[in-house]
Amino acid sequence: MHSVYFGGRQWGEPTVVAVGPLLAELIRYLADLTLPTAPRRRAEAVLRDLLVPVPVSTIHVPTVSSRLAPIAEALTDDPADDRDLAAWGRLVGASARTLARSFVAETGMTFGTWRTQVRLLASLPLLAAGMPVATVARRVGYATPSAFVAAFRRVTGTTPGTYFT
Repeated sequence: MHSVYFGGRQWGEPTVVAVGPLLAELIRYLADLTLPTAPRRRAEAVLRDLLVPVPVSTIHVPTVSSRLAPIAEALTDDPADDRDLAAWGRLVGASARTLARSFVAETGMTFGTWRTQVRLLASLPLLAAGMPVATVARRVGYATPSAFVAAFRRVTGTTPGTYFT
């Protein structure tokens, strides 16, 4: 991965852009710190012309306190772990109701929404590696590929198959 920083703001915030073969090669070219000034400026001008923002929704998993950390660690290690809050409560010594309130207070999300974010985040490297959607769905805890695709689309606005294109 390469990141490109240059002056003159095109957008008011960090923005995801589509990177085709030409733009990718241009970024690699600009990574050469010995590139003379004149060629660098021309290449940067072409780069600016090629930058096209893409609409995306990010998958965000808020961090949790030490009380909820064992749950977060277990689900990060195995997103397919399907224990409910009562089972997690037995693990951490709290009631399901207390855990439910804690998740909302700390993350702004219900436990179910937070777990969905964990699962979708875990799916990204698998999808990027070209793993079939059905396999990814099972690995991250979805009973069916269609349930996974529906959750992925609800959060990101696109399907898993088109997320990286």
